[in-house]
Amino acid sequence: MKKAPDEVVAKVQQSLPPLLLHDLRTPLSHILGYSELLLEELKEKGNDDLILYVERIQNAGHQLLALMEANFKSGPPST
Repeated sequence: MKKAPDEVVAKVQQSLPPLLLHDLRTPLSHILGYSELLLEELKEKGNDDLILYVERIQNAGHQLLALMEANFKSGPPST
């Protein structure tokens, strides 16, 4: 029997300790910070090819961070 997506999300949120969000956010923040520094340097040098790749890294990192915060901070979905 398949569980409803809300039930699965609620179970995962309840089983993960709050420290997990911190443990995931910390390295992701480093990735975003270093990619920002790299992007600034690449823009100064006019390296358009690499700028595109670093912007993709940043966009994916911001999406992942938003997803983590939405799912781990909001608490279990209401029924």
